[in-house]
Amino acid sequence: MPPSETIDEPTTRIPWPPILIAAAICGGLVLDHLAPWAILPPLASLFGGAVIALTLANDIWCALTLSRHRTTILPHRPASALVTDGPYRYSRNPIYVSHVATTLGVGLLLRTPWIALLTPLLVVGLTRLAILPEERHLSRKFGADFAAYAARTRRWL
Repeated sequence: MPPSETIDEPTTRIPWPPILIAAAICGGLVLDHLAPWAILPPLASLFGGAVIALTLANDIWCALTLSRHRTTILPHRPASALVTDGPYRYSRNPIYVSHVATTLGVGLLLRTPWIALLTPLLVVGLTRLAILPEERHLSRKFGADFAAYAARTRRWL
């Protein structure tokens, strides 16, 4: 580890997730304005609303789990505990799963397929700019415990 870096420093100074989500949604809306492509049926809006409701419930579960362990929910802050229960039993990044599903849900709700088509870019951006730096931080801070958790729990789903 470089001398200026400690395990208690932020994983990144930029809160990438909200920036990337906004870029995917705004980019999809701009593309929809420039090249309207309304192929989604009206029922897609109902399904999109249901997806968003489920992701909000998951986010609340994640927040309560992190709070119980007294660690941060902010992605650009250092973790004070390795959380492996609750939704973290099923995914190392359940909040990011919610972010991706919410973005897809917004595309369905607005019946804008461009947002759905930009969602894979959101996954790549979240992985590279948020998840990988967080995993390096967790690996440095929690060592073998994080390695064992990563070996038994998928990054996404």
